[in-house]
Amino acid sequence: MVWLGGLITLATIVLWVYAFCDALTTSAQDARNLPKFLWLVVIAVFMPVGAILWLFLGRPRQSAPASGGTPSPAQAGSAADDLDPSDFTKPSSGPHPLGPDDDPEFLRRLNRRIDPDE
Repeated sequence: MVWLGGLITLATIVLWVYAFCDALTTSAQDARNLPKFLWLVVIAVFMPVGAILWLFLGRPRQSAPASGGTPSPAQAGSAADDLDPSDFTKPSSGPHPLGPDDDPEFLRRLNRRIDPDE
């Protein structure tokens, strides 16, 4: 029975830390129903209840794009599931290599520098 009390205490602490960090990193314009500072006070003072209130009443809503509409840039760039692995194998659109190890001329000069006899 002691382990159940410890588990509930641990879950409460994890919920409190998550809610406090979430409220702390949320912009002041996105906080709902109270100013951001007051939400931080409510979460800190009213340990389990404040965190639950933040999650249901204060946290910004994640609005889904309308059907057929395009998602906002913040929503489009936030999901890692939307990444296509083939995008990483495509050549870059730039006219020159990005790094020195991609430049054949640089590699030739480096080889000449390392072994000038060849």
